[in-house]
Amino acid sequence: QINPHFLYNSFFILNTMAKTGDTERIELFTTQLGEYFRFVTRNASDEIRLKLEIRHARMYTEIQEMRFYHRIQSSFDELPPEFEEIRVPRLIVQPIIENAFEHSLEKKARNGRINVRFEKRERWACILIEDNGECLSDEELERIARRLIHEDPASETTGIVNVHRRIVFTCGEGSGLKVSRSELGGLKVTIRVPLGEENGNVQASDRR
Repeated sequence: QINPHFLYNSFFILNTMAKTGDTERIELFTTQLGEYFRFVTRNASDEIRLKLEIRHARMYTEIQEMRFYHRIQSSFDELPPEFEEIRVPRLIVQPIIENAFEHSLEKKARNGRINVRFEKRERWACILIEDNGECLSDEELERIARRLIHEDPASETTGIVNVHRRIVFTCGEGSGLKVSRSELGGLKVTIRVPLGEENGNVQASDRR
């Protein structure tokens, strides 16, 4: 679960902050980093409240904003109160955001953008993650969409496909990920999980 690339970059960020005497940001960054690693390494249940999952994803996004200082900005909407107690598999949002940073935004010299927002669609709670990356071809978008629909055990399992499979396994038919072209120009990933009693099949406790 720990991405070595992310870990190494975190040390480089701390080193840069120390060299410039940026003690205020060092304090903030180390606090966020500690919370991040506590979340991804804990041995608690694999199912948690969506409120906690989104808090972790927001913290990860803030850490990445420090890394890409002035190059990438994010917009992260507040989670609707009615979504807070929905139970979901742990680590379903952060990997999608991580994918956007690593594959769409990392090479942008400036004006990188990632937006996270929430919508209620009938009986579904939807989490929408989109970026303005410029590397996504129509062919690649179609390939990702096909892999989400048609499971191929022989193919490599990417982070996006793994998240989709975990959600469908836990939350049932109709849930999971859908991909499309973002209005920003890059990739748009919609995570869909059931609201209310439809989500009742996820029963494990997320006590600390």
